[in-house]
Amino acid sequence: MKIFADLRNLIRLERLYLPFINTLEDRDIAAQIGYHDVIRGEPLTLKLLYLLDIGSIATVQRRLARLVGKGVVMKRRHDEDRRALTLHLTTSARREYQRFASAISSHNSHSRAK
Repeated sequence: MKIFADLRNLIRLERLYLPFINTLEDRDIAAQIGYHDVIRGEPLTLKLLYLLDIGSIATVQRRLARLVGKGVVMKRRHDEDRRALTLHLTTSARREYQRFASAISSHNSHSRAK
């Protein structure tokens, strides 16, 4: 089935262009932060991240700390509610995701041409 070849290529491209993604939780956390920040136009809060059922709170805390340490995610105090933390992809992480998206697009256009 072609789906398995496509998945294999997607995993290969992810490893090449997004080396900071080591686990499924890393992928889910970064994708959710990017989705809320870029697509919805409102940052994801730490509390909402915990409610997304990506993993246990301890796992999410550990994986998030790693992504912050790698320079993928930034934590900021919420503008209106200073008690809340908002999560954002760094500029460099956004660039990496853009390169990844371009690689997927290029791969897909090459696949269709065959």
